[in-house]
Amino acid sequence: MIKMRKRYKSALFFIFILIGACVTLGVFYYLYENYFAHQAVVVADGNLTINYLNGNKFHGKTDQKISFSVTNNGDNEETYYIRLAKITADDVKYHLVGTDNKIDITNDLYSSIIKNQIAIAPKATQNYELNITTSHKYQGELVVALSNKESMTFGDLIIENNKVYDKPITSFAENATVNEGLIKVKSDKETIYYFRGDIDNNYVSFANNLWRIVKINEDGSVKLVLNNLIETTSGYQTGEDFAFNESLIHLALTDWFSVYLESYTEQIASHKFCNDLVIEEGEETYAAFNRISKNFIPNPACLGDTLVSKIGLLTADEVAMAGGTSTENKNYYLYNDSITSSYYTMTSAKYTQVAYYPYVVEANGALADDISSTTALGIRPVINIIKNIAATGTGTSDDPYILMDI
Repeated sequence: MIKMRKRYKSALFFIFILIGACVTLGVFYYLYENYFAHQAVVVADGNLTINYLNGNKFHGKTDQKISFSVTNNGDNEETYYIRLAKITADDVKYHLVGTDNKIDITNDLYSSIIKNQIAIAPKATQNYELNITTSHKYQGELVVALSNKESMTFGDLIIENNKVYDKPITSFAENATVNEGLIKVKSDKETIYYFRGDIDNNYVSFANNLWRIVKINEDGSVKLVLNNLIETTSGYQTGEDFAFNESLIHLALTDWFSVYLESYTEQIASHKFCNDLVIEEGEETYAAFNRISKNFIPNPACLGDTLVSKIGLLTADEVAMAGGTSTENKNYYLYNDSITSSYYTMTSAKYTQVAYYPYVVEANGALADDISSTTALGIRPVINIIKNIAATGTGTSDDPYILMDI
């Protein structure tokens, strides 16, 4: 009986200790949520001092006011940006007011640069209030920093990390099997940079996948191709409409995008993809066939129809510029020994009364023009990363470029 009482007292003691611990944790959580988590954070960036009066991280599901100030301690004018980062929110609005520089911005709460190149005079202070209005859950981080830290875009970093050449080592009639680097193509209207050959520093880690850089577009955005194929296979089309936006493969790409890339859509540009359907008069070939397979003069500009989309495929011109020809090439960056299936491009090669033949990249890296569009092949997605985004890394497989949250 005595032993039972002792056990009972021990159990009660343990319960009291457990209750006390829970209460303590609850009090600590309350204090953290309502006091410590909203303590002021002061950050120095060059001559700027940024004072986040309520802290620089926020979350909740009710209205919230976040106050901060920027002070220029230097003797020269500086410029800075205000950015929202790591935002998770749905149907949440914010209103930013700068009382000293007449900034007044209302928008949806999502990761973005709210305002860039904000000028601040020497020895001046500019005060802000960021008001969040909602009854839904949200969280994120406020970032204020010197604008020159955002001046180097992803494309700028790629150019800085590579020696730029005015022309390739090999002709487009030959396989490119060595590292020919980053090639600059300039015309009156545009300048692009493309990689050619056995490149080892054009890797990008993005959206939990590994990609390869194809080129820097004329508008400064960066074109990426997935390093591998997706799990889905598809024919190009089954009817008589050869337009890419009406194709089976476009539908498959759109479905893949909605699953794997939808949450990264702010970093992916809506860009022009080239669907070359120009027919050579009197021949059963498209203009691209003569351009690529006969004359070996791939063109970086689109000479056919364009489709604005967030996802597409490589063109045969891009494959040729990367180093591919109609013969096997296992020594250029588009070749991957884990790719065991052929995959479609967006470029038309030939047609007959019964079949349509887009250009295809075979598993051995060769460009082919003799596979019917009804054949189920692999899919290798292509996207374009927006210009105004920064990145870290050197582009090697061990240190791929990683895009900064916008």
